[in-house]
Amino acid sequence: MRHRAEHDQRESTDIDLTADIEMDSTKEHVTARIPLAGRVTSEWLACYQKLAGAAAVPAQAKTDTDRAWIVVTVPAGGSHREIAGTLNAALALIAESDTAVSRTPPTAQAEASVRAWWDQRQRSGARRPTRKTEVVRTGIGADKRWLLAAALAVAMAIVLLLPARFSLGPNWILPTIEALLLAAILVADHTRYVGRFAVIWGLSIAMVLILVAGAVFITIRLVIDLVEGGPETNSAADLLGVGFGVWIYTILAFAFLYWLLDGAGPAERVWSPAAFPDLAFPEQLNPVIAPPGWRPDFADYLYLGFTNATAFSPTDVMPLARWAKLAMATQATGSLAVLGLVIARAVNIFK
Repeated sequence: MRHRAEHDQRESTDIDLTADIEMDSTKEHVTARIPLAGRVTSEWLACYQKLAGAAAVPAQAKTDTDRAWIVVTVPAGGSHREIAGTLNAALALIAESDTAVSRTPPTAQAEASVRAWWDQRQRSGARRPTRKTEVVRTGIGADKRWLLAAALAVAMAIVLLLPARFSLGPNWILPTIEALLLAAILVADHTRYVGRFAVIWGLSIAMVLILVAGAVFITIRLVIDLVEGGPETNSAADLLGVGFGVWIYTILAFAFLYWLLDGAGPAERVWSPAAFPDLAFPEQLNPVIAPPGWRPDFADYLYLGFTNATAFSPTDVMPLARWAKLAMATQATGSLAVLGLVIARAVNIFK
């Protein structure tokens, strides 16, 4: 507000038509001293000099006690048109300098530059590459394998407990495939050969795609049963049990999807984090509220999957990448359909 008031009260700079112009002549040049009126500060003078140099105008701004001039030098042999053009260009720079100085005070510019530098340092510090000893010591960003295994085991159990019609074949096929992929990942992780990380990444992608495809299939199967009528829709208890199982399975499947794809994967998030995340957690948007070097782990993505399935929209985690927006929209749509139709159908059954 103080800067704005100073700007409003500032008197603009212009030529002083009430004073006389002064000229000095030599064989080669004529120098004209054009008097100025208004407030002329050292800041204004420096701005004029900079603009004149950038525009290649042979003019300078000078002051002497309480007077100021624009000093313009023109060639003695120049034509009237050339000399007038030079003088007009020098006068045009007066208004440009006045506007540039009034736009933003130099202190505000300097403060903004310092704050921008500090914000950049904070962001780069929060996402700096992490040493292995630091990960082992602090545990920041390192996933708890027991939580990953438990979540996958729950997803397998849900598929086994759902009615057989919620599977394309025997209900043990998907859990078996997922268990085999998990075993292959563990074997590859304990071997030491070139390219093992690519193998682990490929197996992980395959497992997560199976989880998400299974979530989409059982959601569609349940919605069709709710609309057309299925065996589980005749009993409120059966319907709530199946609906709850489908809902939990989709949360787990999409939690694995977010965990695997965000920031090029869990390993990259720890060792070489991207400058711009695909999913922006509050701790990344405001590093002050998190420990230095904070990274999301699977528990954070599990919470993201739960809140998105409950609120049907982003809550505290903002999707920035297009794949993240599409995935969250797909999960929210399926969750809304399942919860809305299941609750409505169950209420009708109770009646």
